[in-house]
Amino acid sequence: MEVGRTVLKNCKQCNKVFAHPTRHLCEDCYKEAQAQFERVREYLEENRGATVAEVAEETDTDVEVIYEYIKEGRLTVVPKDAELRCQICGTKIASGRVCAVCRAELSDDPRIPPSQQGDKDTRMRYLDAIRRKRR
Repeated sequence: MEVGRTVLKNCKQCNKVFAHPTRHLCEDCYKEAQAQFERVREYLEENRGATVAEVAEETDTDVEVIYEYIKEGRLTVVPKDAELRCQICGTKIASGRVCAVCRAELSDDPRIPPSQQGDKDTRMRYLDAIRRKRR
């Protein structure tokens, strides 16, 4: 629902109605999510050899949430047993969703107009084509 220029939406966490141009969480849930991230970040910085399970237990955070932080590239210190795979080729990566080789291939793809090469949604359409080409 749009009120003037403000868009009303429901919080993905608590379903409360709120208005914010970019967030998907209300102010209260956003603050809690930020506090949870800080707990994870601080724990990892103080315990650099920790495993994902240890971090989850000590910070009371779901394992899936920790992996999401890693995929987003938000953590500078990553749990020692965290294992991410490139969504295109399956190569082990430290953070993000796509390895450097596939990312370079995506950015060099002649089917993507230069004006759209920075657009994530446009590039995602070509993941299957790259996977088929590599088989």
